[in-house]
Amino acid sequence: MKAILRKRRHAVLRFVVVGSVVGALVGLLIHQIELGPPLPHALRGAAAGFLIGGILGVGEEFVFIGRYRWRAYMILNALRISLYVTALLAALIIVNAADTWLTQETGFVEAVRLYVVGDTMGRDSIFAIVVAILGTSFLEIRKLHNSGDLRRYLMGVYRYPEAEDRVFLFADPQDSTGLAERLGDLAYTRLIGDCYRDMSEAILAWRGQVYQYVGDEVIVSWPFDKGTKNASCIRCFFDMEQLLEGKARRYMRRYGTIPKFRAGIHGGSVLTVWVGEAKTELAFFGDTLNAVSRIQGHCKALNERCLVSATVLEQLDLPSELRAKSLGEAELRGKDELIELFALERAVPRRPRQLRRAA
Repeated sequence: MKAILRKRRHAVLRFVVVGSVVGALVGLLIHQIELGPPLPHALRGAAAGFLIGGILGVGEEFVFIGRYRWRAYMILNALRISLYVTALLAALIIVNAADTWLTQETGFVEAVRLYVVGDTMGRDSIFAIVVAILGTSFLEIRKLHNSGDLRRYLMGVYRYPEAEDRVFLFADPQDSTGLAERLGDLAYTRLIGDCYRDMSEAILAWRGQVYQYVGDEVIVSWPFDKGTKNASCIRCFFDMEQLLEGKARRYMRRYGTIPKFRAGIHGGSVLTVWVGEAKTELAFFGDTLNAVSRIQGHCKALNERCLVSATVLEQLDLPSELRAKSLGEAELRGKDELIELFALERAVPRRPRQLRRAA
């Protein structure tokens, strides 16, 4: 979970940096309109961008990350835009009033009044509304792609098939058939959607890329060296579990169950290429994907939550809070060679959150 907090902090920092740079550029643009020395405009813009970036970053990473997504989507977006417009205007008022206060012989309250009744307040209000609407729209659109996909596509990376080594994590819910029958299609679909929203922070924190959602299964991928560094592919799954456990009461209240997942982890050589014209997506081809799918299927047969191949486990340092138990070599359907599998579990099993509170 430390990785998730670190990811949030880094994301807020990126918001601040981008906000400061964009604010400085906007300040220079305003300088071209109003004339005068460019430096004060750039500094004011950077200061306003710093505050705005911090507000947006904290809002997206700590306030709206999941707490309010249970509400209607349009209500949520209206709330986000309203709060961001208010925050943007507050930042602009503070920065511009502070500039007047420091450069002219007037008190800060009077400087605020002069700015509010001045000619630029209307312009800045429109600016705040536009930034809030475009900003929230961009933040939603970016969820349609993995980080870096757009850059790779525009730069022509993977235009032609490229061989590379990757790690894959296949995860799907336990007893999915029984849950679907008990809850019904609509409630079960909402359950799966909520699970993947809740678990997404773990995937982002460990730099995983969601390859596909196949039915109620998710496939996460890493370049082999990044997936094994710091045991990212393994830590990702256990952080996904922990995020669901942290919302156990909410799931019990809404669905009468606490969802649990099984996962298979394996890596090897694949071919990576962009496919499709009507809809283009990054695709992986190779026997590695078939193997990891078979490994994940062994979880149910062996009554294990997470299975990892020796191919991956031998290339990483297992975290001290986890332990691996060899299950011997397994014959995977459709493959001639045997693969040694290991079952992973926490060294000290975690009790469900509601039980820990009751203890």
